[in-house]
Amino acid sequence: MNVKRLLIGLFVIIVLAGGGFFAYQQFFTSEPESEATAVDVNSVSVDTGLDVVSAEGQIVPLRDVSLAFQVPGQTAEILAAVGDVVAAGAPLVRLDAADQEIGLEQAQAGLIQAQANLETARAGVLGAETAVSAAQVGISAAEANLALVKAAASAEQVALSEASVDVADAGVSQAAGSRDAALEAVADAQIRAAEAQLRAAQSALTPIQTAYDQITGNEVEGDARIQAELQLNAARAQVAAAQAKLDELTAGATEAERRAATGGVAAATAQRAAAQAQLDLLLAGAKPEQIAVAEAGVAQAQAAAVEASLGLEQAELAVTQAETAVAQAETAVAVAQEALDKMTLTAPFAGMVGDITVELGELVAPGVPAVVLADFSGWQIKTTDLTELDIVAVELGLPVSATIDALPGETLNGTVSDIASAASIVRGDVTYVVTIDLEDRPDLPLRWGMTVFVNVDVAE
Repeated sequence: MNVKRLLIGLFVIIVLAGGGFFAYQQFFTSEPESEATAVDVNSVSVDTGLDVVSAEGQIVPLRDVSLAFQVPGQTAEILAAVGDVVAAGAPLVRLDAADQEIGLEQAQAGLIQAQANLETARAGVLGAETAVSAAQVGISAAEANLALVKAAASAEQVALSEASVDVADAGVSQAAGSRDAALEAVADAQIRAAEAQLRAAQSALTPIQTAYDQITGNEVEGDARIQAELQLNAARAQVAAAQAKLDELTAGATEAERRAATGGVAAATAQRAAAQAQLDLLLAGAKPEQIAVAEAGVAQAQAAAVEASLGLEQAELAVTQAETAVAQAETAVAVAQEALDKMTLTAPFAGMVGDITVELGELVAPGVPAVVLADFSGWQIKTTDLTELDIVAVELGLPVSATIDALPGETLNGTVSDIASAASIVRGDVTYVVTIDLEDRPDLPLRWGMTVFVNVDVAE
């Protein structure tokens, strides 16, 4: 019995191994199938035994579009009329954009302020760099002073030291003059800009205040009064912001600006003091306490250099922050401009206005067609009942002849230019829309939507 079971087990193992090897051969060693080659079905056709495929269709312009607003609003201007020929980009209908215009003005004012802050921050960097340079000069001067204190003075050294004092005196005078000129120039330029911005804000406030007073005087309520209050509040905010900026500037230069402007004077003064100290030491001769003072001067100059480097890092960080603020302000302007642009429908291409469905003062919902625009520089035919039984014989480029119900005796010639990839169900039949480009016939009064009967010459 055990031998019989053993034989049966061996048989099962052999069968399973053979099946596994067969599967391996089928799935892992077989050659991969070649990829299918894509075929342009619009460029091939089959012979159905017919020479002509017939269908009905309608005359349509080369291009047409229904334009709708992306945002809701009240119609403020209708800038075109039905039948007008307009250029690409021409404005057609505009919604009330008072809020968007105020938003854009505020964003632009914010950008101007951010750019002014950036210029101030960059000036701070220049001042900090001057301070660093001055600190390095101070270290060199202090070390030179220490060396002179320790060395015996010669007649040549005394003369050179006296000349250094004279040069340092001239440097102090020059730095003081540059400081005064810089502070006055910066202050005057910024104050003039702030005064101009305040006058602009006050000018913008006056008509808004007048309009609001008329509305309140006439006891007008509803959306008109709410909109007027919003505009008045925004205009007052602009005036307040401009006044605050002017007050800040007229109060005098900021601490950072003063530090930047006086950095050169401090450096020149320090250099002059170092030159005088060198001369005094040379004339008096070196003493232990003088050497100690000179060594302390070196330590102080080194500490000042560290502080100046930290100031430069802070000034550079301020520039980075100001640049970020400018970029954010520019983004805000772009967003505000885009919001304002959305309040106007413009023509995406040159054409004729076919229909305008909105009226002045009407509340318009987003997505609802407001203007129909068409390009009547040429004509096409779109079939309406070409079935699946006939479409297989049609391909791109085939010649077409067409007759028009409204113009008996006239025949139009054209060419198949497009075949729809997806089907439509028309009265229970599977149909495909075929587009036919027509030859130019300016002698015929063709109209959008005219019914035509087409014959596609499939024999070719």
